[in-house]
Amino acid sequence: MASIAMLVGGALVNALAFSGSNYLFSMLKSSGVDQERKRHDQAVEQLQAAQAEWSRKRTERIDFITDELRRQGHAVRTFKDVDDAMRLYAQVTGKNVSLADLGPEPQLSDFYQPSDDQKEREIAFIILGMAATGFVAYKLAK
Repeated sequence: MASIAMLVGGALVNALAFSGSNYLFSMLKSSGVDQERKRHDQAVEQLQAAQAEWSRKRTERIDFITDELRRQGHAVRTFKDVDDAMRLYAQVTGKNVSLADLGPEPQLSDFYQPSDDQKEREIAFIILGMAATGFVAYKLAK
């Protein structure tokens, strides 16, 4: 009997959670979230393009170093880390190859910073969600 009550209670909590979150998201959507979403989506697209370019440059650099070492007969393994490959290449050849610096891997924060309004909405959503969860837990514990 207790397992049936737990099953029904869990289903009820899930139904309330999903309908409540849908209501909250519909309320947030009407308050200018579309602009923020468009800005975020554009930033994600820019991030994907930058990561693809960074990966291409990284692969080209590793391939160049591996080919040079292989051509000179020094390659023993294939490199996965550019720094190790550059260090070994400089040790073996005595030349310090000055390839353009790759720089750090692109991150979303390089292209997108949430607006203050977005941050406030996220904090309010978290606080309300925690308060509702605490209230439900308190009522169920009685």
